[in-house]
Amino acid sequence: MATRSVRVRLFASLRDVAGTSALELELLGDDSVESCWLQLCDRFQGLTSWRASVRPARNLEYAEWDDSVGSGDELAFLPPVSGGSATWEPVVEVKVGPDAIDEAELSAGIERRGIGAIATFVGLVRDPDQGHPVSHLIYEAYPEMAEPVLRAICIEACQRFGVREARVRHRTGEVLTGATSVAVAVGAAHRRQALDACSYIIDELKSRAPIWKSED
Repeated sequence: MATRSVRVRLFASLRDVAGTSALELELLGDDSVESCWLQLCDRFQGLTSWRASVRPARNLEYAEWDDSVGSGDELAFLPPVSGGSATWEPVVEVKVGPDAIDEAELSAGIERRGIGAIATFVGLVRDPDQGHPVSHLIYEAYPEMAEPVLRAICIEACQRFGVREARVRHRTGEVLTGATSVAVAVGAAHRRQALDACSYIIDELKSRAPIWKSED
């Protein structure tokens, strides 16, 4: 009889505790996200204390702990990551990866027709940070999930604030002090729409996108 299993991915602090970023778990029967997590905790006991702060995902979508799991599924366990309707189809573009971000190119790409305002947000690696020097930060992402989550956030912003275009770039890998780690550009008919949508996108990105940063 063929073995039934799921692939598990771990990121950031959870990966460090387990000493691996990916592994296979054998399914035992009536399996759930929670039962797979308990299997992991039996294997890597240092994970047990993380339960309250971990957010699970199944097949690139956030999941509930009691969701069922089937053979061939991919589970991810994610540590914490440091509302109008439009009458047109919004233009949304997101990218997560190691390439340097050109903020001017990002905003220049927004179609000008019907646009009365463009709002941008640019996040930089700061030095010093809370009193101690920083030479660089390391950004880690679950890219197959991060980009769909960012796209969903942009669509929400477009619908909520009546925005026509939203574009996001986020770096991964080593980013030096003073360099851009994230950029958002939003085009709308009016100033307030653009500003509110830009703020919404960066706030939601910080709380929902599976992207982490560390100094090493």
